[in-house]
Amino acid sequence: MYIKTNENPAASSVLIILGLFLVNFLVLGSLIQLVTVIAAGVSLDDMMKGGEVLRKIPNAWLGMIMGQGLGSFAGFVGTAWLYWRVIEKKQWSDLNFQSLPPIRVFFMVLLIEVSFMGFNGWLQELNQNFFFPESMKGLETLLKNMEDKLAETTRFFTSFTSLWQFLLAFVVIAVIAGVGEELVFRGLLMRKLFMGTKNIHVAIWLSGFIFAVIHFQFYGILPRMMLGVLFGYLYYWTGNIWVPIAAHIFNNGLAIIIMYLYNLKIVKTDLENLDHMPTPIVIFSLVATAGLLFLFKNYLDKQSVES
Repeated sequence: MYIKTNENPAASSVLIILGLFLVNFLVLGSLIQLVTVIAAGVSLDDMMKGGEVLRKIPNAWLGMIMGQGLGSFAGFVGTAWLYWRVIEKKQWSDLNFQSLPPIRVFFMVLLIEVSFMGFNGWLQELNQNFFFPESMKGLETLLKNMEDKLAETTRFFTSFTSLWQFLLAFVVIAVIAGVGEELVFRGLLMRKLFMGTKNIHVAIWLSGFIFAVIHFQFYGILPRMMLGVLFGYLYYWTGNIWVPIAAHIFNNGLAIIIMYLYNLKIVKTDLENLDHMPTPIVIFSLVATAGLLFLFKNYLDKQSVES
């Protein structure tokens, strides 16, 4: 991974990036979401009551999804733009240290992601069944209540049955999140952590951990971290930020597609109620993912030598 010597120092850069994100996402993004939702006719009391009340308000879904989209854009893309283009005064192309790979690389990435889903589903199951010691039951209750509230919001967001709602949800949850989060966590944070630690593996795992924590969902932290780690290695091996962006969009987008088909009763798989991942599927997923990653890395190394 090639880092230019004229970039800002690692430690201060990480602090600035995280600071910008907290301001943009938690302050500006939250304000944008609040204004958008209120403009749609949803009161603060309605938002606190959750899904059942919101379903009775005509424009609630549109206001909520637009608010999330605009807030996410400000939080993630806004942070990346402010830091990289304004503070560092760099071009977006400077995030790449290799040219765009051929289309077959993207197909290989999608295959890796599909194979990874079984193992990551098991990690989700493991994470959700985590119990705190008796002395920390108060914290466990707080985290579970937060998780339940977020799950209720997710169910409301993904209860759509019309094509226009599906397309809007795909843009917000898959495209905006995929582009914005990869710019911040892989393009910027992973890069700066590598500058500071001089160890790419530390940078990948640490940025993956921050990626998981920043979503404020304890009972999803393990699978989200491993997904971030996977995206990190895809970025490092291919040298192009568009690869993890495409992988992220595919991951989120596939979930949106399955939920849409479930709502239309075309498929029977409800992603919100997958309680157990069968052991044979988990083992096959882990072995297949490891094998595909090995072949993928060898292919990229061979292409690098030949070029």
